[in-house]
Amino acid sequence: MDFITTFKLSIKEILSNKLRSILTMLGVIIGVYSVIVMVSIGEGVSSDIKKRFEKNSNMIMVYLYPDDTNKLMRYEDNKNYFLGFDHVDGVIANMDYKVTAKEGSIEKKVKLMGADKVTLKTVEEKLTSGRFISDMDVSKALKNTVINQKFKETYFKNENPVGKTIRFDGVNYNVVGVMEDREGSNWDVVKEEAYIPITTALRATGNDKISQVKLLIDNKENVIETSSIIEKELNLKYPKKKTDEDTPWAGEQFYISTPQAQLKEVNQITGTFTLMLGGIAGISLLVGGIGIMNIMFVSVTERTREIGIRKAIGAKRRDILMQFLLESGVISSIGGLIGIVLAIITAALITKFAPIQAIVSSKIVFLGFSFSFAIGVIFGIYPANKASKLNPIDALRYE
Repeated sequence: MDFITTFKLSIKEILSNKLRSILTMLGVIIGVYSVIVMVSIGEGVSSDIKKRFEKNSNMIMVYLYPDDTNKLMRYEDNKNYFLGFDHVDGVIANMDYKVTAKEGSIEKKVKLMGADKVTLKTVEEKLTSGRFISDMDVSKALKNTVINQKFKETYFKNENPVGKTIRFDGVNYNVVGVMEDREGSNWDVVKEEAYIPITTALRATGNDKISQVKLLIDNKENVIETSSIIEKELNLKYPKKKTDEDTPWAGEQFYISTPQAQLKEVNQITGTFTLMLGGIAGISLLVGGIGIMNIMFVSVTERTREIGIRKAIGAKRRDILMQFLLESGVISSIGGLIGIVLAIITAALITKFAPIQAIVSSKIVFLGFSFSFAIGVIFGIYPANKASKLNPIDALRYE
C-alpha cells in the first residue's frame, strides 16, 4: 500500500471519531501553546533589556563607596579627574532624589535629577520646547528646571510651561524646557520627572561629594579598554580592604559597570529564565503525548478485526505500522498547529494590552510544530508496533 493511500485511511479514521480526536489533541494544543507563549514572553523581556543596554553602549558607570567618605571628591574635582582619562568625553554625576512639587492646587512627589550640558548626550529623549540645562546654570547653581511631558500634563495642562515657575520643596524653580517622556521598561509607568543643574541639586541636598558618576566614552569600541584603565587607577586610589567576608566584592571600595558586562549577565539570566519557562510548559507536551499513546492503544483494540482482515488480504506489517504512526502524527500535528495559532493570537494580545512584549519568532514556531509532530510519532510507535505484530488469525477471532 502506498503512502498516499495510507495517509487517506488515517485521515478518514480521525474524522470518523471527531470528538475523541479533538480531546486527544487537547494535551498537545495546551503544550505547544504554553511553550510558545512562555518562551515568547521571555524573548520579549530579553529583547527589551538588550535595547536598553544598546542605547547606553558608550557609557561607563562608576560607583564609589570608600570606608572613609572624605576620600570622595567634590563635583568639579571628580569631573576633572575622570576627564583626564583618554576617550572620556563627558562626566555626569549620577544623582536623583524625591521632592514635593506644587503648582496651584496640585501637589505631588516627583523625581529630580541633577544634570549638566553633557547629560543631554546620554539620553534618548528630545527637547520639545525651550532649552536644556546650560553651563551657566551649573556654574551659578541657578534654580532652573527642565520637565518631562508627563510633568507638563500634570501641572501645566493646555499651556506652555516655559517661563513659568514650579515649587520644589517650597523653593521656586523656573521652567526653561520640556523634554519627551523617558521610555520606561515593560513594567515601568511614566511618571513626573525634572532635571535641575547638578550644582543646585548638591546644594539642595547638602551633599557636595559625588559617589556615582556616569562617563561618556567617545566610541563604544573603547568602553572595555577605558574601563580597564580606570579600574587600575581606582585600585591605587581606593585599594581593596582586608575583610573576613567571603563574597566576590568583599573589601572593594568601588565598582565599575559597563553595558557590555551587564548585558552578558542579563543574557545568562534571561536565557536560564526562558529555558525554565519552556521546560515547565514542555511538561504539558509530555502529558499530551501520553494521552495520544493511550488513545492509540484504545484504537488498536477497537480495530483488531480490521487489522486481521487487512493482513489476511495482503497488508504487510509496515503498512499497519505506517497507518497508526500517521494517525498519531497527524493528530499531534493538527494539535500543534492549533496551539501555534492560539499562541500567536495570545502573544499579539499581550503585546497590545499588557505592559510587556511577547516576541513570537519563526524559530520557536518551527520548534513547537516539530516537537508536536515528534511527540505524536514517538508516543505512537509502541501502539503502532503492537498493531503491526498482531497475528491475523487471532485478530479475526477477536470480538
